[in-house]
Amino acid sequence: MQMADLMDSDGWKKVGYEYLCIDDCWMAAERDSKGRLQADPIRFPSGIRHLANYVHSKGLKLGIYADVGKKTCAGYPGSFGYYDIDAKTFASWGVDLLKFDGCYCDSVEQLADGYKYMSLALNKTGRSIVYSCEWPLYMWPFRKPNYTEIREYCNHWRNSGDVYDSWQSVKSILDWTSSNQKTIVSVAGPGGWNDPDMLVIGNFGLSWDQQITQMALWAIMAAPLLMSNDLRHISPQAKALLQNKDVIAINQDSLGKQGYLLRKEDNIEVWERPLSNLAWAVAMVNLQEIGGPRSYTINIASLGQGVACNPACHITKLLPVKKKLGCYEWTSRLKTRINPTGTVLLQLVSQTT
Repeated sequence: MQMADLMDSDGWKKVGYEYLCIDDCWMAAERDSKGRLQADPIRFPSGIRHLANYVHSKGLKLGIYADVGKKTCAGYPGSFGYYDIDAKTFASWGVDLLKFDGCYCDSVEQLADGYKYMSLALNKTGRSIVYSCEWPLYMWPFRKPNYTEIREYCNHWRNSGDVYDSWQSVKSILDWTSSNQKTIVSVAGPGGWNDPDMLVIGNFGLSWDQQITQMALWAIMAAPLLMSNDLRHISPQAKALLQNKDVIAINQDSLGKQGYLLRKEDNIEVWERPLSNLAWAVAMVNLQEIGGPRSYTINIASLGQGVACNPACHITKLLPVKKKLGCYEWTSRLKTRINPTGTVLLQLVSQTT
């Protein structure tokens, strides 16, 4: 409830953060006499319906957690055998998003069938509920997931392991994404997104430059922006980064195309994302963890599949600090400096005339 208050009062809702989500461990250890999930009476003494009402009164939406298998990952009651009743329960409580985990399944067939069934069960309730799946994450160890099928049932889906409050974790998610981009990038679009897991900006494990890198790359990846942090104790700097309207606009761009790694050379990665109105976002990441800022020069003609700046474009640096860099012709070069483990995020707006 304090988080809902702060999302409302501290500008989070205003810039687009809309869902307040509860993860595992909210449940009581047993279902009720009618087989329904119930909230832990100590943690949620007024129940989830009361909490949903409160969250809705702030103009926000409530997300909740359940599991496709026999138990949740932390050992609470799973939804296997109870998909319909759980979907109805969540709808009756006024839940707006379901994160559906994949622990304690006996087979990949049971896993896939369960994710499909719950998707249909949620729709049958008549309530609009965002469906967040972990289907591909649990499928990968056995076989390559069918993303076309997953997209038919889920609104976003986790591919790689849980994020931690560390640079190693963020880096490994970026590595996984770029290594598998031929499989996953094209399937993303309005209604269905790859989910690289939560933003850990505003915590303790990332340096300032690494926080900039996570924000910039999550925007390039068209990722759901779900923060895992304590809004009661967040620094003004981290808050300003998470509420950066220019970066959020790239993340939420209406063209709905996910970006990708364009090239990697000498520990510098260049990512790009097509945007609406022929614009592009470009992120240059310095993965070197020793030394100082590195100079990097890029040919403008190599960006945006050769068309971003043909014949010319206006370039604005959005991160680390916003600065208009001016007009660049197709034949020109752009020189920039990037801090170790940091990122420079650019927006290229085409000049077609």
